[in-house]
Amino acid sequence: MKKFGLLAAIAAMFLGFASCEKVEPTALETSDLTASKLSGYVYYNKLDDTGAVEDVKVFEGKADVTIEVTELGADGKATGNVLLLTTSLKAGRFETTIPVAVGKKGQCKVTCIFEQENYDVKTTSDGADYKKTLLTYKGEVQQTVTYGETVYVELFGDKVGSLDDPYHFK
Repeated sequence: MKKFGLLAAIAAMFLGFASCEKVEPTALETSDLTASKLSGYVYYNKLDDTGAVEDVKVFEGKADVTIEVTELGADGKATGNVLLLTTSLKAGRFETTIPVAVGKKGQCKVTCIFEQENYDVKTTSDGADYKKTLLTYKGEVQQTVTYGETVYVELFGDKVGSLDDPYHFK
């Protein structure tokens, strides 16, 4: 009798497993993913003819924004995958899609080098004089982007060199 009860229990268990529905996994489509985005504006300090900051202006000329993306694992350490993206400014604004895998982050180094006419100091024997000339600016910022996130950054261009600097870009 005990054997019959044991066999009945085992048979019931197998019947229970047989009645379970088998579910196939669905395919993951790229249209199902939410893209990560990085956008922002590029600014510079507009100087007056005395060299004082007159206004903070959006740079509206032509320039490219370079974004170096380093993939970070769940532990926050770089995985070794680095991607270089370039996007153009449109009315001082940029926006690009950052490829970030699910569960990972992208450490973004955003750089823009541009030229803008502005006042710069020219040292003369009788003192300093501010002349309007074409100056080179460089703006750089770092930002972390996670999967599916839209991040806004502001890039402030700092003057690179001066008229008296032999390394000034011309």
